[in-house]
Amino acid sequence: MTQVAGLEIEPGVPRRMALRRSLTVRVASLAFSLVCAVAVHVTAAAHLGAIDALWLAGAALMGLGAAFMRYERRQPALLELTSEGLAAFDDAGHPLFQGRIVGFAQWAGRLLVLAVACEGVRRPGALIVAADAIDAAAFRELAVRGRHSAY
Repeated sequence: MTQVAGLEIEPGVPRRMALRRSLTVRVASLAFSLVCAVAVHVTAAAHLGAIDALWLAGAALMGLGAAFMRYERRQPALLELTSEGLAAFDDAGHPLFQGRIVGFAQWAGRLLVLAVACEGVRRPGALIVAADAIDAAAFRELAVRGRHSAY
C-alpha cells in the first residue's frame, strides 16, 4: 500500500471519488441568470414598454434555467482515476465517459477544468469540478493528476 497526500492507495486499484452538487456553481448560475434577465428587460423595455418586456425577461430566465437543469442532469456522480486516465459515472452507475486527460486548467484552488479525450470522439470533452463538489484530498489528487497528464 502506498500513502499519497494522506490517502492510502493500493497500486493498480482505481481510485473512486464521489461528487456532490456544487452550491457555488448553483449560486453563480442563478446570479448569472438573473443578471441576464434584467439585461433583457432593460433592453426590451426601451422598445416595447416595461410590462411587455417582462415576458421576454421571463422567457430568458426560463431558458437559462432549463439549460442549467440539463447541465445538472449530465454531471457525473462518481469519478474513477485509472492508470490510463479518468472515467465518470452517473447516479445509476452507468459510464458517461472514459478517456485520457489531455488538458488542464485550475482557478485559485476553487475550480478544475479537465479536458478528457475519449476513444472515438474527435474533440476532447470538458469536465468541470468545483472545490466544494469533492473532498479536499481528492481535489488535490485530481489537480495533480491533471497537471501531470496534461503537460
